[in-house]
Amino acid sequence: MTDFLRRTGRRSGPASRRGSCRSCRKTRSRITAPITVSAANQEAAVQPAAPLAAMPEAVEAVPASQAKPAVGPAAASEPAAAAAPAVAPKRPRPSKAPARTALAGGKYRPRPLPANYSPTDASLLRTTRKGTVWMRGKTDKGRRWHQEIELELAVTLVKERAAVIVNRTTIRRLFSNKDFRSYILTRDNYTCHFCGQYGDTIDHMLPRAKGGHTTPDNCVCACNECNQSKADKDIDEFMREL
Repeated sequence: MTDFLRRTGRRSGPASRRGSCRSCRKTRSRITAPITVSAANQEAAVQPAAPLAAMPEAVEAVPASQAKPAVGPAAASEPAAAAAPAVAPKRPRPSKAPARTALAGGKYRPRPLPANYSPTDASLLRTTRKGTVWMRGKTDKGRRWHQEIELELAVTLVKERAAVIVNRTTIRRLFSNKDFRSYILTRDNYTCHFCGQYGDTIDHMLPRAKGGHTTPDNCVCACNECNQSKADKDIDEFMREL
């Protein structure tokens, strides 16, 4: 029943379960319906069996091979009595998903991480039902934000030390824009990576136009002149021109 969507678009869970559909109700009533017994069978079941002393002495035991089949309404009720009312089969319980755990309100949380996991191990990441990964962080003013990104981008950010893993479907950015700029300039001691002069700007080793990202492994300190002349060139091509 949890596979049916509610009007809000979310999947229903144990605490917010919708009513079953018409076909399910018919199937349930068909399985759990009591088996009716005919009037003849009820009379036969109510009447006690005749005692052995009341039976005539002239009647002798007849072998089963020579016994004649009984004829009449009593014989017709014997097969029905032989077929005792069977117990209704139990409905199978729905199996729980091994990768997710149900919470109240129909929400789901991802499978917990191992106890000795590394927050920089990108192989632990998994996508949500929408095929994306959640990324969250803080602005320069400390306000929290979150957005959905692709799994490939999330893996790149974790490998290049720009984010860490919170759980299997969520990562967290380590720097805001202001903190990231201060970190790169302090790390490179305000020295241009290309010419060795004083630098106060940040440049991408692999340009963003060619698939580079703003991560500590892909950004270096650069002076304004080198930053402008490099533009979207590769690092090897730009170093040959110097």
